[in-house]
Amino acid sequence: MESTQTDTACVVLESVSDARVVVAIPRTSYRLDLVNAAPAGSTPRLSAEVGRHIHGVVHARALKMHRATAGGVFIEPVDGHPRSVQGRVLATDTARNQILAHVVIPMWIAVPAGQAAADFSTGELLNFYVESGTAFTIAS
Repeated sequence: MESTQTDTACVVLESVSDARVVVAIPRTSYRLDLVNAAPAGSTPRLSAEVGRHIHGVVHARALKMHRATAGGVFIEPVDGHPRSVQGRVLATDTARNQILAHVVIPMWIAVPAGQAAADFSTGELLNFYVESGTAFTIAS
């Protein structure tokens, strides 16, 4: 599935290096430290945009997904590497076994072994821990 408007997050670029990207989510206190998944050689272009709004796609890998019955959407911690996440299913990609969830921003979540993206429906509220290495790729 290709990147679409639905899966693209609008964030403010706070810092960038070859390995990491720190982004702030506008109108919130969220400040996320993510893996820089930009193509090689693009870091200088990103550096010129520090402090500006950028669009990109976030990818994470869930450790185990659980259906939630209450609560809103969130990313914990508010500042740092995402660990615990809750959000609503926006779409599923059964071919890649991943879901697109709204967890404050849109985020692609790779479904763990033993679970299938097809088991989750659009609109369901899910809660899960994510592996280290949540990545950000700037949208082209």
